[in-house]
Amino acid sequence: MAFILILSFIIIAFLIIAIIWLLKNPIRRKYSFTVLGLALLFLLIYNVFFVDHSMRFIQSKVYPNLYLVDNEISDRDSLNRIIKKMAIEKMNAEFIGNENKFKSHYKATDVSDSRTDMDYHIDFYTYFEGWGTDPFGQAGTAHFIENEEDPGGFSSEELSHYNQYRIASLSVQFCKNDTVNYYSVLRYYQQGNETISDTIISKCRRKN
Repeated sequence: MAFILILSFIIIAFLIIAIIWLLKNPIRRKYSFTVLGLALLFLLIYNVFFVDHSMRFIQSKVYPNLYLVDNEISDRDSLNRIIKKMAIEKMNAEFIGNENKFKSHYKATDVSDSRTDMDYHIDFYTYFEGWGTDPFGQAGTAHFIENEEDPGGFSSEELSHYNQYRIASLSVQFCKNDTVNYYSVLRYYQQGNETISDTIISKCRRKN
């Protein structure tokens, strides 16, 4: 981290000196603005005609149930509908008919009763690239495409550092006092706060 800070300082100092040197001479200043204008024009043309700005879902290579949404659309209702459709398709392909695969049995302590939970979830986050790593998590959500969470050490990186980028989360839970029937809920978030929720599947018995 110290090396990155020193290198950044050197680059910034070099740029400042170069800008001062260019602006001191009228001829250098004229050509500099011309080159800068052409460069900006090229970048604009490249961005408009050659960069794909369509929304896409990027699946993590280490967490198959984690999806990052790149170039997400601004219409939140439309985005939620797209995510819901995708979550249902993924559940139908992976979960329905394979429920036993996702059941987990455990005991909190040696003297506690055994519990059975359903371990299936899908998470959607905004694609975000940070500026590196530090104890507060600055590599961005893009870090988790190739890397697992790292909860300890100086360069700690966890998804919980990026709750403000969470878009939606689907989870499956057993019905109350039931280890056979279950329900799944898709929760939507904005700025780290849950806004609405949507029950995708419910096999819970209705009370009379």
